[in-house]
Amino acid sequence: MHSVLPTIPSPESEQSDVAKIVSSQTQRQITSISLSTPVCLLLALILPVFAIAPLFYPGYIQTHSGFVPLWNAVDLRANLGDLSWMPHIATSFDPFRSDGLLPYYLAGLLPLTPVSAVKLVMGLGWLLGSVGMFLWLKSWLGNPGALVAALVYTYLPHQITTVYVRGAWGESLFWGLLPWAILAATYLVTSPKVILLPLAAFFWLWLGLSQLGLTIWALLLVIALLLVVHRPQAALPILSALLGVAAAIAVYLFLSPYPLFTPAIAPFTDHFLYPFQLVSAYWGFGHSRLGWNDGLSLQIGLAAIGLAVIGVFLWQRNQPSELEEVSRTDRRLIFFLSAAIILTLLQFSPTAFLWNLPPGYSLSNTLTYPWQLLGLVGLCLSILAGAALWLDLQLRRLPLLGAIIIIVILSVYPYLLPQFVQLDSRLTSPPQAELGDAQLMLLSHNFSVLTSGHTVGLERGQTSIPLALHGPLQANNILVLNVVWQPLQPFADDLKVFVHLVDSNDNVLAQFDGRPQEGTHPTSRWISGEIINDAYPILVPPDAPPGPYRVFIGLYNQTTLQRLPVPTDSAGRVILDVQ
Repeated sequence: MHSVLPTIPSPESEQSDVAKIVSSQTQRQITSISLSTPVCLLLALILPVFAIAPLFYPGYIQTHSGFVPLWNAVDLRANLGDLSWMPHIATSFDPFRSDGLLPYYLAGLLPLTPVSAVKLVMGLGWLLGSVGMFLWLKSWLGNPGALVAALVYTYLPHQITTVYVRGAWGESLFWGLLPWAILAATYLVTSPKVILLPLAAFFWLWLGLSQLGLTIWALLLVIALLLVVHRPQAALPILSALLGVAAAIAVYLFLSPYPLFTPAIAPFTDHFLYPFQLVSAYWGFGHSRLGWNDGLSLQIGLAAIGLAVIGVFLWQRNQPSELEEVSRTDRRLIFFLSAAIILTLLQFSPTAFLWNLPPGYSLSNTLTYPWQLLGLVGLCLSILAGAALWLDLQLRRLPLLGAIIIIVILSVYPYLLPQFVQLDSRLTSPPQAELGDAQLMLLSHNFSVLTSGHTVGLERGQTSIPLALHGPLQANNILVLNVVWQPLQPFADDLKVFVHLVDSNDNVLAQFDGRPQEGTHPTSRWISGEIINDAYPILVPPDAPPGPYRVFIGLYNQTTLQRLPVPTDSAGRVILDVQ
């Protein structure tokens, strides 16, 4: 028989083992400290800075909404005592589809310049969304998972498009408040105290006053979540959400002179998505066009899709072969995966019958475009992305966690390059005239007279002098009308500009007729929100009677000769005094 003697470790070996244990414990302690709730909360507050940074650039962002938020915020400041105030400058307010009242009142009450206040509200949406997602999910997904979910949600391409392309600041505030509203409702599941019901309802009221149409969709999503995951305790949270949304609807019913339900903006169903658009890398600043060739990005986002796929894979891999009962966590993951799929399918043409139900029941009453649901799809995928870290310990460790965060930000970093407009008082003041149904704004105009270029007082190369310095118009003078346009809706046709010089009896003395910017930038290529400077010369005829004179300006379709309507003139003319 052979006896096996125990191995006696050497002192050096013992010291080495102890060092390894201490090192391992220290490493785990450092990791634990680094991923504590205060640290992750601070990161959720700081890391959105890359999305918000362009808002600090000088000037104003060139978006599809143009200066409409700015004009109406200034108007609200001048009418804070009017409790029935509604956005009305250069906009046709729709309670369900338009930006709500909350962003205007926030900008109106902030002690900042109007431009800074509007920018701050836009940035506030990103900060609220990131922190709200983290606080909502940390008890489920843990700190690392909740942090990643918050950042994926913050850097969704749809979020960037909403702010820096469309300028829909009510929607941006909605996406920021949405996690807080869901958190408030789900908190009532674990703390079903009636005293907390008004607070949760207030979050849903604020959500509805940001963007009412999307709030209806969020309400349906949360009701389904509560019934699927928290069925026994769902009554109180659902009641709080319903009360908040009902209060928001009541505000618009009693204060707004506009009807609550209006027909869909036709053709609504022509803006359905094509599958390739969800993963396309295209990024543009144009409009949502009919068909597949959209001018703006409609992608879901590489980080959201990739991490969500990893999360679903890890969840399926960890499933036992036989399930006696589906756990609450499994029901959550199944719910958000199913919700992401259903909301995505609703943006494709086979679901057109759901959007075309009779008025009053149609889903299209709540949205301008079906692809506005991309934000809710992104919310669901963000949760699945955060679940990947909750399911795999390795993904939670600091080096890999840092890499994931960097990838999330870098995946959309090239898109954080908005277009800007340098501001002056002419542009930030309310428009001088409106053409079409808030389709085109005349921001400013002035008159000048062409000279030979040798006039005393003119700089080298300057060929015109302001009319005020020139003096009264004379025969054979070349009068130049300088204008600044801003389109707010796309043009389907190439319109021409007409400018008529008329006498005191409205007799046409001379005219200009031509395409904008000498045909180099036709109206069909105009992008909402861009600033278009143009000049139209008119030769004063030799036999012109003495002034005063006026100028009529407008746009018309050369084929049909139909003029773009002007609300203040039945003949489709903007009337300008020549002074």
